[in-house]
Amino acid sequence: MTDLEQQAIDYSLGLLPREDSKLFEAMMKEVPEAQQAYAKAQDELSLIGLTSRPKEPSLDLRNRVLEISEMPSTSPNLDFLQQVPPMPATATKRYNGGGGSVDLSDLAKIDYKDQVNRLYEGLLKLTPLVAGNSSAADGNLTELKSNLNSISLVFPEQGAFSANGISENPQQPPTQSLLRSYLTSLPSMGFFIERIKAGKGTVGDIRRLFYLCRDQKKIMRASFGDLDAARLAEDEELRLHSAGLLRTKWWGAEHSYFNDPGKVRCGHFFDGPVTERCVEFAEYDSNLYCLANLLAAHSSEGQFSIEIHKDVIPHGVLALVASETSETSHSSLLKAFGLETPPNDKVEEVNYLVQLVMNSVCRAHALENPSESLSRKLMGCDRRINQSYLWFTWPEITEPADPS
Repeated sequence: MTDLEQQAIDYSLGLLPREDSKLFEAMMKEVPEAQQAYAKAQDELSLIGLTSRPKEPSLDLRNRVLEISEMPSTSPNLDFLQQVPPMPATATKRYNGGGGSVDLSDLAKIDYKDQVNRLYEGLLKLTPLVAGNSSAADGNLTELKSNLNSISLVFPEQGAFSANGISENPQQPPTQSLLRSYLTSLPSMGFFIERIKAGKGTVGDIRRLFYLCRDQKKIMRASFGDLDAARLAEDEELRLHSAGLLRTKWWGAEHSYFNDPGKVRCGHFFDGPVTERCVEFAEYDSNLYCLANLLAAHSSEGQFSIEIHKDVIPHGVLALVASETSETSHSSLLKAFGLETPPNDKVEEVNYLVQLVMNSVCRAHALENPSESLSRKLMGCDRRINQSYLWFTWPEITEPADPS
């Protein structure tokens, strides 16, 4: 196979970096050989389905297809967001992630540094056991279960960070990186691993575990710059990430935050890019996990919906998470956001989740103080009838990523 043919295949699969894709597209306009290589790649890829072994769809896939076909096509009422002003024009250059990173050496306690290293190494070992070509993904969980006990994966217990003194400096960058690593995707990941260990795991759980494991590694690399410098360098390359990637992994998924898992329903997801780099996508991911965790712990029915909108907020992308809640649960959410008087004096995980999003939105919009994220309504909590709505906004991508 020639380099040109390999380029054509990689381009067709969306594997080429953005700049290489641009060069290949320009080549196709001028070079007949490039056009022929692209046509050949398209033909060969179209035959893959014909050469693969026929197989019955799994129960998880069937249920997900049925669920998406039954979902209502209407979006929730977003009238309460009309009060949100346009995005602040304080940044001279669009934020594309990486601003919340620290080094492991910045952690005050050596125990935390060792725990983060062990956890990340465990995730690297777990990845091939839940990947798409693993036996677990094909329904045979024997190998995965036999290896789980030997993989070092330490999951947080509810209230652990409030109890061990981490709340002394929750706004410090090292503490924020630690909290982001332990309180975003990790709690849900721990739930599914325990379910598999108990012999109750399904193929659907393996799919969810794969996404959680992948996201957890990216979030940790974006939080600690020296944790895995080689892979972080790849995460920092310019590469657009679409809203569709978020919809794929959340659609029909189960999610848990120190509680029984609830179903996730996906509403409107606009068709377009959300972030410019993997390291930015990891930060966006962590914010979405924070909102999901908040509602997972307060939802009346254990389920919630996620939507990603563009053009609802001028010059911004809106991430919206909603669910039915009781008055008491909504009041608890307002306290976590600092929107109810008297404020909640006890620092808990829900407060940390809000602070993580608050600091991230502050970086994204180049604000002077994290509290402006709330005062400018760039994130927030509201209620309509029996529904609680949580949201955060992110700067839109107006032009293609520029490597210069």
